[in-house]
Amino acid sequence: SEALAHELLCQQEGPSCEYYLVLAQTHLLKKDFSKAEECLREAIQIDYLNPNVWAQKGHLCYLSGNLSEAKECYERTISFVTDASEIHFVYLRLGSIYLKEKELKEIAEAEDALSEANALNNNNAEVWAYLALVCMQGGRQLEAEQSYKYAIKLELKNEELLQEIHEVQRMVGFGNPSF
Repeated sequence: SEALAHELLCQQEGPSCEYYLVLAQTHLLKKDFSKAEECLREAIQIDYLNPNVWAQKGHLCYLSGNLSEAKECYERTISFVTDASEIHFVYLRLGSIYLKEKELKEIAEAEDALSEANALNNNNAEVWAYLALVCMQGGRQLEAEQSYKYAIKLELKNEELLQEIHEVQRMVGFGNPSF
């Protein structure tokens, strides 16, 4: 136990979890994924149960295209706490991963995640856009069209997402009230 006490003392003197998180965020913004990953590894060692660390790691995996690991990190974030500072993006991106996987069970999960994101911030065009996709895939025309209207009203900037919505609208034959 003496070694453990020494270990804890050293940790107190060293950089904090917050320090590594801020550093990781900075690297993420610069798209320097490997440096961000190093910082997050340090942060996880200091505070394994910190939901913000897992949220950042989720973003890192999400942005570098590793969706299955991003999903694990986001799910872990949510299981650790409900007031993670990144929770809105966690729900948004988790919802989009569930949608990409397109399994029926996952679509219900996607809707839960997106509804959570929406409750936290209902002025986010991307959340409305993903909700429109969920509703179209569930055959719920009215909700799909309402969600789509909000996404457009809030000036959805994500061109890729907009194209995907238009493709699904053509496929299902509804979802765009302006036709």
